[in-house]
Amino acid sequence: MTFAAEHPPAPARVRLPRLAPVIIIDTREQRPLAIEAFSVKRVGLPVGDYGILGFSDWSRPAFICERKGIDDLVGGLTAGRERFMREVEKMRAFQFRALLIEARREQVELGHYVSSATPQSILATLDALAVRAGLHIFWCDDPEGAARQLEGLVRQFVRGIEKAYRALLANRAEDGPTMPVAGKTEAGADEEPC
Repeated sequence: MTFAAEHPPAPARVRLPRLAPVIIIDTREQRPLAIEAFSVKRVGLPVGDYGILGFSDWSRPAFICERKGIDDLVGGLTAGRERFMREVEKMRAFQFRALLIEARREQVELGHYVSSATPQSILATLDALAVRAGLHIFWCDDPEGAARQLEGLVRQFVRGIEKAYRALLANRAEDGPTMPVAGKTEAGADEEPC
């Protein structure tokens, strides 16, 4: 047996048009991040502060990010805990959900925030949110770091969509159509669609 018979050629790579996602900034966001890599649009989001147009509402809950400064974060995990946990519960409906923290973890560890809450309780709550709610936690240092982190997350989300689309096209090319058109049988007689 020849090498070619054992290893069929790989399917040709499909060239897709470059996707241009639009980052949504919630209308309630008072000091929006300085997004440089993508277009932005101000829209009221159902939850969170940042999303992707077409992927961040209840009809297609795929991507959402919440942004917090250190004092806002600590306030949300202490005095405003009930409200913040309701928001996190809503975020759980999204395929990807993230918390962008405009601080370094060391700031929390050293107690550099305005609250009597212990650093251990703040960090334990963040760990619980990561494990129990699937919330991705990103320490971004400052608003600039949060903007670059958001852009990177959007870029990877879009690449995932592109890869899935290529896989669909490749499978379709390899297998050909596999399902009859609704309303027609092989003999051409009308049939009730499912």
